[in-house]
Amino acid sequence: MPRNKKSNFDKSVRSLETEGFYSDYQTEDTLHAVLIRSPVSVGKIKKISITDLPDGYSFFTAEDIPGSKTIKINDTEISIFGFDNVSYSGEPLGIITGPDEAVLQELQEKVSIDFYVQSLETALENVIKKQTKKKNTENEKNPDFSNLVETLNEMPSLDTVIDKTHIESNVEEIVAIRIIKTGLYSELSETEADEKLFSEKDTISTNTWSYSLNAPTWMETAGAYSYLENDILHVYAPSRWTSMLMNMISNTLQIPIENIFIHKTNIPSMSSKGLWRSNILAAQIAIAAYLTKKPVKLEFSQHEQNKYICPGVKADFTFTTILSEDGIIKSNKLDINIDIGSSNPFAQEITDRLAIASCNYYTTENLYISAKAHKSKNPPTSINAKSVCSQAFFAIENQIHSLSQNSIFYPSEIRQLNAYTEKKDFPFHINIQESEQVTNNTLKISDFNRKYVCFDMDVKRRIEQKSNPFFALPLRGIGLATAYNNSGYYGSSYFSYNQKVKVTLTTDNKVLINTVTPSAEIQDIWKNTAAEILELDKENIFIDPVYKIDELPDSPEELSSSISNINEIVKKCCTDIQKRRFHEPLPLESQKSLTIKKEWDKETFTGNPFGTTSFAALALEVELDPYTFNATIKGIWVTIDCGEIFDEIAARRKIRLEIQQVISLLVHEGTLSCNNITINFVNSGNKSGQIGELIQNTLPAAFSTALSQALATQMTELPCTESQIYKLIKERENKKVSKTETEDYPVDVELIENKETEQKNGGIQE
Repeated sequence: MPRNKKSNFDKSVRSLETEGFYSDYQTEDTLHAVLIRSPVSVGKIKKISITDLPDGYSFFTAEDIPGSKTIKINDTEISIFGFDNVSYSGEPLGIITGPDEAVLQELQEKVSIDFYVQSLETALENVIKKQTKKKNTENEKNPDFSNLVETLNEMPSLDTVIDKTHIESNVEEIVAIRIIKTGLYSELSETEADEKLFSEKDTISTNTWSYSLNAPTWMETAGAYSYLENDILHVYAPSRWTSMLMNMISNTLQIPIENIFIHKTNIPSMSSKGLWRSNILAAQIAIAAYLTKKPVKLEFSQHEQNKYICPGVKADFTFTTILSEDGIIKSNKLDINIDIGSSNPFAQEITDRLAIASCNYYTTENLYISAKAHKSKNPPTSINAKSVCSQAFFAIENQIHSLSQNSIFYPSEIRQLNAYTEKKDFPFHINIQESEQVTNNTLKISDFNRKYVCFDMDVKRRIEQKSNPFFALPLRGIGLATAYNNSGYYGSSYFSYNQKVKVTLTTDNKVLINTVTPSAEIQDIWKNTAAEILELDKENIFIDPVYKIDELPDSPEELSSSISNINEIVKKCCTDIQKRRFHEPLPLESQKSLTIKKEWDKETFTGNPFGTTSFAALALEVELDPYTFNATIKGIWVTIDCGEIFDEIAARRKIRLEIQQVISLLVHEGTLSCNNITINFVNSGNKSGQIGELIQNTLPAAFSTALSQALATQMTELPCTESQIYKLIKERENKKVSKTETEDYPVDVELIENKETEQKNGGIQE
């Protein structure tokens, strides 16, 4: 595709319109590019060089950057190209450009990276010290050289001899922490509180949960396209943070920001692959284009995509929960271990949000949360502001299921007994008003309680009779998960979740809504709102994503697309214009923002941390073939309270699409689908909230709990594999059956009969 040949640009404005893919853009003189990566995870770089570079090929490192070699985001210094100390294996240290991709691959192997290394004598001393430390003999001051051959055999390879004096000290460095204590944990030591809280009649459950569902990239891998024309630098990239990318390139190349045009392209997957990581890559390509004065394109291989582009952080959640004999959670202790990779400028916000979400909407008088984010030698991570909390919901919802399995209470009972109410004293006040109605409706339409008891009876019978699960009928289970979704997080120290909109009524009665372009469905909602208030045809209403440079959003554009908040602001702007339109000459402008009463205290970490909140309860039934270890989803039932619904048909379509997308990620190297999907909405008077990510926050936990029931053991991580299922079955088969496992499940026959009647009569209809 030929590049834009227009020479007359309006340098004062920028469009945030998203169009096409960066891989679509290329000219005959376009150069390809590859990154030069560090072969080791630690070390101090001495020199990077390449010999016999062919004509038409260029090689650039941090030394060639004319301006700043780093970018500062939220007080975190990040290198454009790695220099000095290496942060992780695979860190980009430079870029090679040239016309032939095959030659570039060969040149990658010819790059020489020299490190400062320790002397052989120093390396030997370190090994001997390590050997001495292993012996742990207090009286022996000198090492025993009788085993010198064994000691010499432990001499490290070159990679481990490399100087680590700076890097190794930061491998497990804690960069963010959040400690929350309530009840006895705030008054006593952890041990004293545990002893005082626990009684023999209580149920205690300890589990560690791990969840890592990465959306595949099915259209194009990470990359960008850039060219310089008439001193104007153009960058085509799937960026979601235009202002940051423009400032980064301006500081790096020492060129005016007015000479930089970012052309936003589509995200090639379910969710953004990160905010700042994609911008760093785009800046690296822009540097190459600026220095070569030619168009440059770089496209990651699928291997690079999978290995180096992390869509979010990885966290492990370890719960120890005490459930009283009346179904009330007496105490909840939680350790959250977060791996941010080599760096993440938003580590504190991620840590805080995971700590909050790990409570879901449940309350307990005695709460102890220790959330810590640490560095590692993994590639740097980013933040997906919309789905950052999904793994926390996965953990807490599985923990609720575990409590149910170890007690006499249904999963739904534990949820409802411990749901947040205004009367309970708890640090987080999540505004969820219809949780009981939403959950009850899902229980009814899925016939959850009856199925749960019947499947559980079948499981207990198999265990009691010691039947071989490998030669049984298909194993069945049903799971339940509840979660909320929010728009606007008030605890952020960097992102601004406040939204502004400008509406203009032109002289020819056209209406321009100046905001980031949302989906077609959301555009229709905003256009209908404006058309109704201003008494105009919807065809006269347009979304205008063009901003003056100094008015570009400081925060990522994806935070500015809240359907409900923007719609409220559009109402305010149009109402203001309607009052003035017959008294003042056209054009008329009205710029408003949404005034939200913030009830969050950052200092005490208490209150309502979110703006609008939506809520969902989802049940999922699964069937497992004991011969092939293949799971089949028999049905999905979901009820949602998202307040006022502007377009129910569009909302149902979005939910169905997200269900199909999420279930495709639940198993590794396999496929899942479901045709039996029931979606209900609760009509409430709540403020309209976001429905996006509700499925991602609930469906994985419902799937894992259903599979756990079918397997008669606990599945603690997703995605699952056939070998994982086989291993769980074998472990359960070989496990010694305890007395509590062989007891008959306390079945309420009347409840089952009532549930059968309710199912015949039907629940709330779509």
